[in-house]
Amino acid sequence: MGLLTSTPNYFDCEGVERQHCKKTAGFILIMRSCCGRLPNVRAKSSVLQSLGTLGVTVSRIWPFFSAGLLVFLAAACGAQDIKVRQEAETLLEQANSLVVPRELGTYLHAITFRVFDPSGIKEGQFTSVFQGPRSYRNEYKFEDFDIVLIVNGETSADIGSDRNQAPLPIRRLTRLNRPYSARFDQTDVIHSIQDSEVNGRLARCIEFDTTKGEKIEVNELCIDKRLRVVARVHANNETITFSDYFSYRGTLMPGHIVYQQNDFHMEIDQTKTELEGPVDPDLLTAPPQGRLGHACKAFRRPFGQFMPQPRPGYGGQNVDVIIHGVVRANGSVSELSVDASKREDLNQEAIQVCSGWRFIPASCDGAVVEVPVDITLHFQGR
Repeated sequence: MGLLTSTPNYFDCEGVERQHCKKTAGFILIMRSCCGRLPNVRAKSSVLQSLGTLGVTVSRIWPFFSAGLLVFLAAACGAQDIKVRQEAETLLEQANSLVVPRELGTYLHAITFRVFDPSGIKEGQFTSVFQGPRSYRNEYKFEDFDIVLIVNGETSADIGSDRNQAPLPIRRLTRLNRPYSARFDQTDVIHSIQDSEVNGRLARCIEFDTTKGEKIEVNELCIDKRLRVVARVHANNETITFSDYFSYRGTLMPGHIVYQQNDFHMEIDQTKTELEGPVDPDLLTAPPQGRLGHACKAFRRPFGQFMPQPRPGYGGQNVDVIIHGVVRANGSVSELSVDASKREDLNQEAIQVCSGWRFIPASCDGAVVEVPVDITLHFQGR
């Protein structure tokens, strides 16, 4: 998977036992093609660097290179200094320890966010009154979307908009309003740790590659040198920058977050204030018009059964298109829309491909439920 993070899409499982949700919900299905570009590996061979720069595909160079060179390629991609990796993992674990809450308390979490697009700046809000993992009230607002989510013991309730219709900024917010923590896994190759600057502050930047099938992503994670927290991360085709950290109950939280994915750009400002005394019980009481549900103790995500990929082409580009949809109770996928794409001419084909996907549906305490899903399709040679 590469740089595993502990910030899933909680909005997809509001009402799920938080500890369980952290492990299972907000999944992103990433299907990989079998043949990608030859990566621009960090080797001294000028021939390899030139091939990587030109984007020569494996299929085209195969007849001209011996098995020995392919072995060399694999070794070059996987080479790393164990001491450098140890330092990188230590830096990241120290950063994780400073942002993961030691105790939750009762608090008010308030966020304002701005989305920047060609039509102008659009603003939204998030507020959370939190009394415990199974006792809280969250409200999300963005343009015409407005939903209140209440969890009180075994009962959950939605008031307002349909959570399955949440726009992209809301879905991204449900990941970004949680503490960011991550770890490197076996697909990550650490190359170096460099002294740098992020937002005018000294930082230690970990340069690493992540292997996804036959595709290699060049990534970076920067740790603030003085605070020892994550200042910026570029991975999984996203760049997230954290700044203006403040203290809350012995942990550090970023007061400002900048998120970028392709052409999508949003910025977040947040505060967290400890509340004294008990929370007004009316805040945690579902109104009559609320859509009542059962707060899950055991959530089981959907599992793919039939997941076709786009047909490969003979061009020189590999393109990713991210599709958002809803996995229905019968395992089909509906309400498909494009989340991110750099090639509008591929969007309709991506939606058509996703419409044919089939899943074992998600379940809540054994009962089938509908859940949102993000699907990344890889167009090879298109």
